[in-house]
Amino acid sequence: MPINFFRHIYTPNNALITRISPPESLRDFVEGFYVFKTQDLNGRQLFFNDGYPVITLMQHRAGKMLINLNGDIINIGNAWVCGGLLKNIYCESSISTEELFVIRFNPITFFKLFNIRGNVFKHKPVFDLAEIVTDDFGVFNNNFYSNASIEHKVEAATNFLSQRICATAFPNVLGDVINHIEQGRSLTVRELAKSCGVRINYKWLERNFKKHIGVSPKDYLLLRRFLNTYRSLDSLSPKVLLQTALEHGYYDDNHLIKDFRSFSGQSPKAFFQNNNRA
Repeated sequence: MPINFFRHIYTPNNALITRISPPESLRDFVEGFYVFKTQDLNGRQLFFNDGYPVITLMQHRAGKMLINLNGDIINIGNAWVCGGLLKNIYCESSISTEELFVIRFNPITFFKLFNIRGNVFKHKPVFDLAEIVTDDFGVFNNNFYSNASIEHKVEAATNFLSQRICATAFPNVLGDVINHIEQGRSLTVRELAKSCGVRINYKWLERNFKKHIGVSPKDYLLLRRFLNTYRSLDSLSPKVLLQTALEHGYYDDNHLIKDFRSFSGQSPKAFFQNNNRA
């Protein structure tokens, strides 16, 4: 997703985001449906994922997104999947669009829902939905774009996903660990392994994160730290870089700059100078 999406979903009462709760039958799988107004998405945008895989659909059937992936420009269609650890990846819409429809999935159950391996995002963090939904993609795509109303799109997405529901089994403690990270309590894997009131074996945590969430616990913590840092630097309240670095678990401001550059290809100063804010 364009990183601006994450700035808005964490801001209460944001006019650019509408969240629709999934029905009870889908709540183990879907965190929420979102309508994202794209008025601040002009030109090239940093692409990111916060650990929750998403399916995004363009406003129009003819819509396409250009992705700069490891130096290669790929053209993805009107429905695409994004997840895993994204670094220095940029996107740009090929046509003007006013909104995106986003399905944000719970990371633990996403892979089971689509019967795909947990490492699917390792070498390809963005790809067309048709690559993992080969049999009924055309039917879903036609149904989704047959009516422009948000109510219809939510219904089409709900019907599409409901047909894929299967029995899921995953260690309950993983959900507790994810919630622990969401609250910003752990900065290292060692701290994470001691969290949630139980001591978790590191190798078990590593193995089950990769199996059920698609990334290692270290990478998950890294992407969450970067996103929290981005949101802090992007706020209207000016902060000293060193202060922000220490607040988010970096050793110093140079450590923050190095990490920010690895995700965006630019220093924080250059990034925010080159990207217009809403």
